Amino acid sequence: MRDCYRYSIIYFTVFALLLLLSGVWLFSLKMGVNYAMLEQYYLGSEARFMQPKSYEGLLEVTLPHVGAVGLFIMVTAHFILFTPQRERRMMFWLTALWFLSAVGNIAAPFAIVAGWHAFTGVKLMAFMLFELLGFYILWVVFNAAFRGLDRPKKSADTLW
Repeated sequence: MRDCYRYSIIYFTVFALLLLLSGVWLFSLKMGVNYAMLEQYYLGSEARFMQPKSYEGLLEVTLPHVGAVGLFIMVTAHFILFTPQRERRMMFWLTALWFLSAVGNIAAPFAIVAGWHAFTGVKLMAFMLFELLGFYILWVVFNAAFRGLDRPKKSADTLW
């Protein structure tokens, strides 16, 4: 692989890690990090002066997240092609699980507002799984790109 691709992948993973970190930070500040705070965020709380979330409000948040998260996972999964062959099969399954955790994270608020309070735990677990898998997959991609920078250069007539 050419160094320009490696540098692009490294830049992408660094900024993607910053994106994931900011997501954790904003989630903990806005919604909270435990079951009760998350439930209050969606169902409202008189003590915290919070109105319950509406389906319309959830939809306004959900639609941009569906596109952005889907694109983010697709681009990151594309970069898995540059990892060693032995890791690709495991990375396929981790990426599929990452996608499913994103779906759970995005869809769970609708169930919470509908009165299925057990989905508060699903939301919390899906978010944590999404973040942890994101950090791990980005680390694998970063590591594969970074390790390749010190490899000897191939001849100019080969593309990869």
